[in-house]
Amino acid sequence: MTKRLLSKLLEDVTEPQREAITHLEGPLLVLAGAGSGKTRVITRRVAYLIDKGISPYNILAITFTNKAADEMKERVMRYYSYPDLWVSTFHSMCARVLRSEGNIERLGYSRYFSIYDTADTLGVIKLAMKELNLDPTHWKPATIAATISGAKNKLLSPEGLLKEHSGYFHRVASQVYAKYQSLLKTNNALDFDDLQVKLIELFTHHPEVLERYQDKFLFILIDEYQDTNFAQYVIQKLLAKKYHNICVTGDPDQSIYGWRGANLENILEFERDYPDAKVVKLEQNYRSTKRILQAASELIVHNKFRKSKGLWTENPEGNNIRLVHCEDEKAEAQEIASHIKELHQGDKRYLDMAVFYRTNAQSRVLETALRQDGIPYVLVGAVEFYQRKEIKDILAYLRLLANPNDEVAFDRVINTPPRGMGPGSLSKLKEWARLEGRSLQEATGQVIPSIKGKAMEGLKTFSKLLTSLHKMPPYPVREVVTTVIADTKYIHYLKESYTDEALLERLANVEELVNAAEEYDKANPESAGSAELTAEASGGLEDFLEKVALVQDIDTWDGHVEAVSLMTLHSAKGLEFPVVFICGLEDGLLPHAQSSQSEAEMEEERRLCYVGITRAKNELILTHARRRSRFGLETPSVPSRFLEELPRDVIQEIDKTLSLEEFYPGQMVNHPLFGPGRIVETQGYGKDRRAVVDFSTGQKTLLLEYARLEKIK
Repeated sequence: MTKRLLSKLLEDVTEPQREAITHLEGPLLVLAGAGSGKTRVITRRVAYLIDKGISPYNILAITFTNKAADEMKERVMRYYSYPDLWVSTFHSMCARVLRSEGNIERLGYSRYFSIYDTADTLGVIKLAMKELNLDPTHWKPATIAATISGAKNKLLSPEGLLKEHSGYFHRVASQVYAKYQSLLKTNNALDFDDLQVKLIELFTHHPEVLERYQDKFLFILIDEYQDTNFAQYVIQKLLAKKYHNICVTGDPDQSIYGWRGANLENILEFERDYPDAKVVKLEQNYRSTKRILQAASELIVHNKFRKSKGLWTENPEGNNIRLVHCEDEKAEAQEIASHIKELHQGDKRYLDMAVFYRTNAQSRVLETALRQDGIPYVLVGAVEFYQRKEIKDILAYLRLLANPNDEVAFDRVINTPPRGMGPGSLSKLKEWARLEGRSLQEATGQVIPSIKGKAMEGLKTFSKLLTSLHKMPPYPVREVVTTVIADTKYIHYLKESYTDEALLERLANVEELVNAAEEYDKANPESAGSAELTAEASGGLEDFLEKVALVQDIDTWDGHVEAVSLMTLHSAKGLEFPVVFICGLEDGLLPHAQSSQSEAEMEEERRLCYVGITRAKNELILTHARRRSRFGLETPSVPSRFLEELPRDVIQEIDKTLSLEEFYPGQMVNHPLFGPGRIVETQGYGKDRRAVVDFSTGQKTLLLEYARLEKIK
């Protein structure tokens, strides 16, 4: 790197940022407050290491989302063009190491293993329960799946789970866990948690492999360290054990994933693990106004489990934070839509605005209100693209090509499109394959005495199809995908199964999958002509399937679309918007009802609120409802206890709730549909109170609780 480029690396940085960027050997803890330029520090630190003679081959950078990994790699490439730099999520890194150099073969798997997503995992859990004669109405598969996932994150085997937890439930969960792992092994498949567990197993039982990667990754950087779980903690300890050149960045105040195993202790006790660690605090916020930052800071000091830091900013004071009290969730949604429209009529683009909520269910009324006002929006983390039926169908065919032992994929496509293979015929096929010691794909090409007629013809057709598809090279992926769609006659199947809008939407989804394959080919031209995986990199169909399996909610979000973003507070992590709305600030929602019994869980809810507030750059609007529908019944709501912890001097309160008793005969009012009118009579009390209103279109009797009448002064 020239001196000029080096000076560019260190220009426009503060002294603490410079310290973090230029630190070379030894452990480094960067406590980075919200909006403090953390990404800039990490990417420039990587470039600085390269400038100091460290080969990109010897650097590993870990982030928590694919989107963040892509952004980090893109930023580093502005200084150095090294496409082989390892920047990825923990799961992607684990998958890559396991596939490389025959590593996973040491554990008894093929390098072409499938990665099962949440839906696939649940399907195998149900199969395991069925084989154990467990009633799924009594033993909830989702609960058992969560228990097994939690055990894996703690590196507990089925036996270890039983040792740590007594009781009948965990005895059953341990049995399902053991059967589930056996089925995964048979299918040559790993779930998300296994990617980490198997890497640790590889490193532990094959120290020569661990040493090879310790020597490879001389410098390790881990972002969002406060969100690491125990398995990820063990991975970094193993990799960094030899050289201790580990840099972790994070913010204990933004640890919001305890429910999925994240351990806040990892960052709080980093200095215990590495006593010689250098600690750098990034406390200057470049994102938010002073008032927004003041609100966030005064909220989070109520938490005990944190590392103190003083966030400050040179940004303007900014406007007060608006706190809007609404009558119910519909009024809340309409208030948000109305404010968005007002801001858009000013100087704000729709893409500058986002609405955050605690649970996905809250989006329904918001969507209705935005549609009614003609406001474009994008929903982050709704039904994911790769979970849609037609996409799962085609991906199942692709998975079978990569991994012939994938029984989950086989079950999905054996009769899609229909081939006369009912559950009975499929059961006979599996029984025959088991007795003969054949794989299911091998069995499809055999004459099975117990299967006759249409089902046997369907099997023959399916066998010929798979044989033909297996002859294709794994690259280009677009060609593989289009051939699968054509040879399976999948489009014809969709046209026979759906009509009108449903058909158009599904066809569009299939087209988008082809586009995704095309984008992959363009981004990975080095895979062209290679039917084999190289020692350090994979390419083609297997790599494409791996990327698809590890895609996350936020990966599908495009911040350049002119639309308001709707998302949960968890999805909002790492993002920023000029205008932020946080709705549903009520006890039971934020903080969530399930967190009320534990101080640690309540602190995580407060951190979640803190994360939401610190996403806002210029404007922050908080809303809550006086009552909200739950299970079809309207129930009173209590304002969130977090609102009481915000500084009053930066809050502008706006009360939009109705006092129904204030409406009286002779009063002038305005109705959103009927326009202005005069109340001529009132009847009843409380929720039953009605008003007879004389409008230009005639008299109307309205229930005041729902009438949306506004007084005209």
